[in-house]
Amino acid sequence: MYLINAIKKFIKNKPILFTTPGHSQGVDILPEFKSLIGKKAFKMDLSELEGLDNLQNPTGAILKSQQKASEIYNSKASFYLVNGSTSGILALMLATVKSNEKVLIARNAHKSVINALTLSGAMPVWMNTQWIDEWNIPGPISPEEIQNCLNNNPDIKAVWITSPTYQGVVSDIATMSKLCKERGILLIVDEAHASLWNFSEKLPTPAIQLGADASVQSLHKNASSLTQGAILHLSHTSKINPEQLQQCLNIINTTSPSYLILASIEASIEYLSSKTGKKKLDNLLENIDKFREKLSEYENISFLEDNEQYQIDKTKILLGIKDVSGYKLSDFLQEKSNIEVEMDNNKSILALTGIGTNNKKLNKLFKAIKNAEKTLKKAKTQDNPTPLIIPEIIYSPQEALHKQSKIVNIKDSVGLVSKATIVTYPPGIPILTAGEKIQEKHLKLLGSLAQIAVIID
Repeated sequence: MYLINAIKKFIKNKPILFTTPGHSQGVDILPEFKSLIGKKAFKMDLSELEGLDNLQNPTGAILKSQQKASEIYNSKASFYLVNGSTSGILALMLATVKSNEKVLIARNAHKSVINALTLSGAMPVWMNTQWIDEWNIPGPISPEEIQNCLNNNPDIKAVWITSPTYQGVVSDIATMSKLCKERGILLIVDEAHASLWNFSEKLPTPAIQLGADASVQSLHKNASSLTQGAILHLSHTSKINPEQLQQCLNIINTTSPSYLILASIEASIEYLSSKTGKKKLDNLLENIDKFREKLSEYENISFLEDNEQYQIDKTKILLGIKDVSGYKLSDFLQEKSNIEVEMDNNKSILALTGIGTNNKKLNKLFKAIKNAEKTLKKAKTQDNPTPLIIPEIIYSPQEALHKQSKIVNIKDSVGLVSKATIVTYPPGIPILTAGEKIQEKHLKLLGSLAQIAVIID
């Protein structure tokens, strides 16, 4: 634990600080806040001082920690991210495509990919994912769809894929990688929700082991780092220049990285790669299987499961009760059992599990779902239109950013070009991106989503 040990050594030395941060290891802090998070947290809130290294130009503890992480993940290089996976996505776009070059992107991409296009000036070529009507969620990306898009756009420089999806659907990265390598095109995978995959053979294979050039994982989503902790990997066969990528990360990342977050990234990786961590993960996966088995005895309860078209990440529990909307089920769990789930829609709820999810929590969820199945009144759920609409692009997102704009009544917007990107939360998938022509079906979709109180940004 190179970084954690360096921090412990620094604190033990009890230096007299005339540096940032101004609270000087918690000397003068609002008492209510200090009691909330504890005195020790402030002791670790440090800056780039002697022996603590510098994330923007690592040569000591951070470099050694990242190198060890690279060995654990079997990557060419791995980079710690304190601004979440978003910072890795922004940096990868800057490092791999130039202004006006084309990037093939699945329409279920996260909002950060749109922001990366805005920064880089690259032009998106959109492709749709399959849609799983039964659950009203995006499905896998078809390799055949990628091949068709590449045939129609031979000047594409990179392919950008989200796998797994927010709901845990996994795409065929191995076949996509082969397609991209045959054409000399980069394959970059947003693996934000795959932070446990490297530590169990019972989970899907990570993208860089299947030939992707790069991937980004959010260690805070399913692993155990603090929020914003993430990691970026380059595969051994990647054509991305690590030095250029570091330069782009330095453009994107803060020059005052949180050592609390950095230490939590290292701790998360150390724990997951240890015997104790791997055993805990095995127990989690076994408990999830038992949870599913118990609920599968109820004919009105169903789960998103593996099938011939796609694999799923079992740590994402997408389930539904027949003729009960996910919104109603989510409200019931919150009101009756004080259970918060990650997401709901008209068909289901998404319960995310992580390394900290124990059997006690799963048993409480089981009892609450069982109670909901008995209690909630059944009514045919209403189908929502798919939010994935392939648009007509007028300007790149970067061009749209600098165009003059005006506010109009939404009813009068059809045929005009959107100045802003409009996404639904969670997880942040675009309905419209900046520079796209507004269509009648966009308005219908926005209207139907507003009626069911979906968060639109």
